[in-house]
Amino acid sequence: MAGEELKPNGMQFADKEVYVKDVFTEIASYYDEMNEIMSLRMIRGWHRYMMKLLGDISGKRCADVGTGTGEIALLLAEKAGKGGEVVGIDITPEMLIYAERKMRGRGPPKDVAFEVGDALDLQYPDGSFDVVTSGYMLRNVNDVQKAIDEMYRILAPGGKAVMAEMATPDNRVVRWAFKLYMEKRVKRIGRKYDRGEEIDGKMPAYDWLAKSIEGFPHGEVMADKFSKAGFVDVRAHKKNFGAVYIYEGAKLR
Repeated sequence: MAGEELKPNGMQFADKEVYVKDVFTEIASYYDEMNEIMSLRMIRGWHRYMMKLLGDISGKRCADVGTGTGEIALLLAEKAGKGGEVVGIDITPEMLIYAERKMRGRGPPKDVAFEVGDALDLQYPDGSFDVVTSGYMLRNVNDVQKAIDEMYRILAPGGKAVMAEMATPDNRVVRWAFKLYMEKRVKRIGRKYDRGEEIDGKMPAYDWLAKSIEGFPHGEVMADKFSKAGFVDVRAHKKNFGAVYIYEGAKLR
């Protein structure tokens, strides 16, 4: 990672889990709108690419870990169809309220089961799901490798995982433009919502969501973590000049 210190486990601090949960409780009502802004309106394209990587998942058992307001889980439900089963898991109950509301508005072929759960301690037996996804969750946990290990554990042999995460671009010019956008636009617009108020005596919500990307492992560094968990055929797909990566991996039969 040229020009930036790598933090192999992301940014960590005391009581991170409590803080992150409180952040997402605070921003649940405007989370989707701010995701559109943070992604330059490209987030839906990233999600379509995730679904493309999964291939045909008709009738499959699917889990979306760190589901938030359920966007990826609902795409899985559309793709898995009436014969499929989708569980959306998140540590923040407030986010799941909005996920349920969104589901009622969209009416997928089969309802998603939204459940409160911890990505570091998933309460499902080994091999429970044929498909596991995650979007922008890894930098919010306090043990990145443990989260990946858990998603591998609940994946059935022959199953596939696809996960998306933000990153700071390696290219110096692109990195400069990216950081300028995060500082001057994302944080400024975020102030309209978080009002610059500290959460749990720490930084405001959108200061954290921007700061958490800095130095976060990505590309081959993150792909190595997937391989360490046991995934095979691991690939890291760079999008938007390295501002986001989409990872895929499979579990041997």
